[in-house]
Amino acid sequence: MRFITLALEGYGRFRERTVFEFDAGLTCIVGANESGKSTVLAALLDALYTQPTSTAQSVRERIHWGHPHGWTLELALELRGESIRIRKFHPLDEPRRRAEFVLEHNGETLSGEAARGRWEQLWRVPQPVYRATACVAQRAVARIEKGDLKSLQQQLRESAVNTDLDRILTALQTERRRVRQDIERAQNRLRETEQRLHAARQAEQQRHTLRERLRQAQQEADALREQLERDERLLERWRALHEQRTTLERLRREADTKQRHIEQLEQIERRLQELESELQRDFAAWHALPDDHKAQVDAAWVRYQDAVRRLGALEREAQAQRSAQQASVGRARARVGYAVLGLALCVASVPLWGIAPALGAIALGLGLVALAVAGLWRTRRDAEPDTLTPALDAARREAHSHWEQLTALLAQASLTVETPPANGAPDAHAHEILQRLQHALHCYSERWNALQQRLAEQKRLRDQRDALHHLAPDPKALRDRLRELALQIMGLEEQIRRNPLTQHDLPERELLLLDERVQQERQRLDALREEQLRLEGMLEGMPAHEPTDALELEHTRDQQRLEQLQYRVRLLETAEQLLRETNTRYLSDLRPRLKPRIEQHLPALTLGRYTQAELGDDLSLQVYHPERGATLPVQEDAAAWSAGVLDQLFFACRLGLADALADDLRLPLLLDDPFVYADPARHKAALELLMRVARETQVVLFTCRPLPEGDWGKVITLGGV
Repeated sequence: MRFITLALEGYGRFRERTVFEFDAGLTCIVGANESGKSTVLAALLDALYTQPTSTAQSVRERIHWGHPHGWTLELALELRGESIRIRKFHPLDEPRRRAEFVLEHNGETLSGEAARGRWEQLWRVPQPVYRATACVAQRAVARIEKGDLKSLQQQLRESAVNTDLDRILTALQTERRRVRQDIERAQNRLRETEQRLHAARQAEQQRHTLRERLRQAQQEADALREQLERDERLLERWRALHEQRTTLERLRREADTKQRHIEQLEQIERRLQELESELQRDFAAWHALPDDHKAQVDAAWVRYQDAVRRLGALEREAQAQRSAQQASVGRARARVGYAVLGLALCVASVPLWGIAPALGAIALGLGLVALAVAGLWRTRRDAEPDTLTPALDAARREAHSHWEQLTALLAQASLTVETPPANGAPDAHAHEILQRLQHALHCYSERWNALQQRLAEQKRLRDQRDALHHLAPDPKALRDRLRELALQIMGLEEQIRRNPLTQHDLPERELLLLDERVQQERQRLDALREEQLRLEGMLEGMPAHEPTDALELEHTRDQQRLEQLQYRVRLLETAEQLLRETNTRYLSDLRPRLKPRIEQHLPALTLGRYTQAELGDDLSLQVYHPERGATLPVQEDAAAWSAGVLDQLFFACRLGLADALADDLRLPLLLDDPFVYADPARHKAALELLMRVARETQVVLFTCRPLPEGDWGKVITLGGV
């Protein structure tokens, strides 16, 4: 057996398709760390053992990062003289559904489960055995599935020489339990034979009854089927008529809708023309007004009212000031009068002193009092200067300005405010002017609102027209569609008129009853079919009529079957015991065959330093140490052995196992840097040993160490990172 070619794509470090060709002897794949050597080794094992439908994380991690599809492996090999090609594809997603496994063997191409089954029949080498013997992963020379050679004993029990002993023993135990169950069933069947004899006498009578019921059901079903066909034809014609009427109603609704659409469009066009004429006739001058003219008028009216209110307030303040000034003048005049009166009384008291001293004293006292009042009567200071007159003039000018602005805005709308002549008092006609102004403003508001209403109606009608045009951009096409609908309506009316059901004019209720009757007939027919199937099933399921002698013969056969099963149980127990003894003998026979093969490779690997080896009952390896003069166990934690010597000793054991277990199939040796700790001399000696081994067995060596000078078979160099 040998590998021929291996193609990788999207696998590990190999994004693009890469093909490796292997020599029939020694093939050395040399490369630096992380150049892809371990990837090629993993690809060979995946091609041999991994199912592409697996969803395991380790399988998915082998997809090259960023690859759009997944990994693909193609392995061509020669097995027992036959050419075989394997192709496996593991997709990026949905591997259970999209994965591929293709096997080409003897001109036949298989895929899927068929390919997997054929490959397992051809290969027949379990992965644990291959990894324990012919496949040496990096730094696993001294390990066999995380253990030493003792763990190989269990693997040999399971799979040495293509024999899975534990599974065979388990199968024997399962078969033995199954046979015991068969014995119990046979005993039960033997007890049931007498019951079957009694049931056989009643079977014929029951079969006759079922056949009679089946015949009656068949006759009723045939009659019902004919009636159902007639009713279904009538119902189908009625449904066709109903569909025609429904279509006619739909076409009529569509025609009415389109007719209303046209009428609405024509009505909107007429109303738009009327509005345009009315606006042109009644509001021609108003079109020149700005859009915010109404806001300007309202603002001017508000400003005018504010100015009038301010003017009134100032006039009231001026009136109050005039009243205060008049009161001040009166008080000054009264003080002067008191002073004059006091002087007059004082002067008059002088002559009275001589005539009537009492009257003179009274007059003098009164004069002095008057003078005291005149002297003590405080008057206000001089009146403050008049400041209201300029404000009144400014307010009157502002009110007049707002009046002119308002009347000018109204004049733009063809509305004038007549002002009476300025005769008489200034405010004699103010109330009348204000009423005329309010009347003009009211007329302006009415006409402005009327204009806005007509403009809003015009805009609304235009929006409706645009919406109708959006539904039917082309009125001509709408009228054509209306004529087409009229023709279709006439055609459907003619078809309905010619339908025979229309002449009979069946009432709706009767047709609904016909539909309900058809449904009931279908249900009854389905029930009859189910009844027929049930009766036929009962007839087929009924056991055949068995005579007594047939039952006795069956009893004899059951007895013989029971004896055969009991004999088979004894045979299975004997086979299990023999297999256990055979396995024990096989392991004991493997040790003498393995020992000379290990001693054959030891001198070449260790440059003649170690030549003798021993194997214990549990296949534990022991090697004679010349310096210590004793046979020591080969273990990783033993102080007597260096790391390089351990690799060489265990590698010799691996070669011996591969040779001892090989019968007609010599597995290719897959070696991933088994000589990491070997010195140059022992490294070259190991390579020479591999050259000799490659004469009989294909060897694929993966190494990062440069090869010494010489011919070392086919050399494949991988690039670095």
